[in-house]
Parts: sequence; structure tokens; C-alpha cells
Amino acid sequence: MAAPHRHRWLLGVMLLVLVLLIWPVYAWVPAVHPFVLGLPFSFAWLVLCILIAFVALLLTFRADMRAAGERKKGDAHAD
Repeated sequence: MAAPHRHRWLLGVMLLVLVLLIWPVYAWVPAVHPFVLGLPFSFAWLVLCILIAFVALLLTFRADMRAAGERKKGDAHAD
């Protein structure tokens, strides 16, 4: 069974977050300066990546729930 388009999109976002957090890219992130909202930049970078992953998961979850509800509603009308 092929994955829905939204699942492939989620996989792409998660791979992007992974790339942003591993050595080649994360090494370019300054360790302390500048401060972002009182946080050292490297910590703010981690928080941003976590927020991106959370929003992607939330949007995918909501789309899956909406699709399941529509599928359930369509099955009820098929009787």
C-alpha cells in the first residue's frame, strides 16, 4: 500500500530536521552569540528544529484524523 502524500511530506520534513541537527550543518551554527529570546543561538536552533518537527507531526495527525472521519462518514452513507 502506497503512503499518502502527507506521509511522504512528513518524512521529508523529518529528514530536513535531522540534517539540520547533525554535524555538517549544526557545525555552522554559532555556539553562543547572538542570543535569541534570551537563549544562546545553538539552543534556540534546537528549539526551532523541535518546533518544526512538532508542527509537521501535528498537521499530519490532523490530516489523518480528517481523512479517517471522511472515510467513516462515506462508509456510513454507503449502507
